[in-house]
Amino acid sequence: MKAVFFLFILLLIMPVQPAFAAETLQAGDAGMPRISELYSDLESFDVTVYSEVPNEDLTLETSLVRTESNTEEVLVKKVFSVEEVPANTRVIKVGFWDVKGAEDGSYLLKARLLRDKELLSEAEYKFVYGRRSIPRVRVNDLVPNSEGISVVISPNEPVLFDIEYMLVDGSDVVYTTRSEKVALTGSPEAFSAAWGTLLENNREYLGRVKIQVYSPRREFIAATESFTAKDDAEITDIYEDETGASATVFGRSQVPFEGNLIFTVYELGENAASETARPFDSARERVPVLLTDDDETVEVAWKERLPRGVYRLEIELTGKDGDVIERRETIIESDLSSYSYVNGADGSDSDSAGTGDGAAEEDGAGGIPGFSAAAVLAVLGVSAVLFRKRS
Repeated sequence: MKAVFFLFILLLIMPVQPAFAAETLQAGDAGMPRISELYSDLESFDVTVYSEVPNEDLTLETSLVRTESNTEEVLVKKVFSVEEVPANTRVIKVGFWDVKGAEDGSYLLKARLLRDKELLSEAEYKFVYGRRSIPRVRVNDLVPNSEGISVVISPNEPVLFDIEYMLVDGSDVVYTTRSEKVALTGSPEAFSAAWGTLLENNREYLGRVKIQVYSPRREFIAATESFTAKDDAEITDIYEDETGASATVFGRSQVPFEGNLIFTVYELGENAASETARPFDSARERVPVLLTDDDETVEVAWKERLPRGVYRLEIELTGKDGDVIERRETIIESDLSSYSYVNGADGSDSDSAGTGDGAAEEDGAGGIPGFSAAAVLAVLGVSAVLFRKRS
């Protein structure tokens, strides 16, 4: 009886081994690099390599195998160079199968990790094509761009799942982020993630999502779309008057925005609508480097205040390559005449006071006409003396 009791206690305290996406067959020491996870369908696959210590100059061999009646047929082979595996860091490789006329049935992804010709780790992933059950969730739409990635997911029943978002450059996953225990109970919903790394302008990337459902059995769904990274920004606010203008620029890309703002003023007249109208004034200013959700305000001053009239202000936002990203137009109405600008804010000619040599300006053009400051002080002094005598 005691033996049965101790056996029962032993079963309770034994650790439960978790299930993994990869059915791994490990080779080598625990500290060696290994294949920690892998996934495949008939369109794409990904393999994760992990190591507790730094490693480099490795080779990853992958094969898509058709299995039927205890026989295996290798359909596609792909080989990747793994130049570096930093310590305690996942390195993920993504690849695509090009299988024409695929048949329903069972398939295997086989992966082998080698250094020179020495086998360090191997693993395989089984999946079924064509006769699989209806998945608990499905991807309706996937849109990656220079800011991040968005995906619309529909549930076939209430479900909890994890989403991993991947940014892929060539075959390398250069950025990944994860949302865990995401819930869907009814209608489709959109989920998004921003790229947390810099992108290169005009470079093609892939956005990939990998969805993992845990129960009643572990299940994966993946989808991938390509996009070309572009520097992008928008003008969110502008201000203008007869002395200058400003524009606020908002970053909308993980490609560093290194553009310019071009301010051009055209005087409205008979040729106001003509594209050949000559600009009255213009200014070009560099926009400080922006990333997603950054904003900066750029100000310019006209070479001279705009004389009285109505003007058209054109503001162009250009990218690093000189392409026009956005153009905004507005109106400036100036109440300042050219006569008042030359002769003073009140429109009076300082020389008309009769001095001829500018003496009136030195005595204060805005004072009492015909009196100097000294004369005014003298009058005030005499008035004070008379007031005291009377009192």
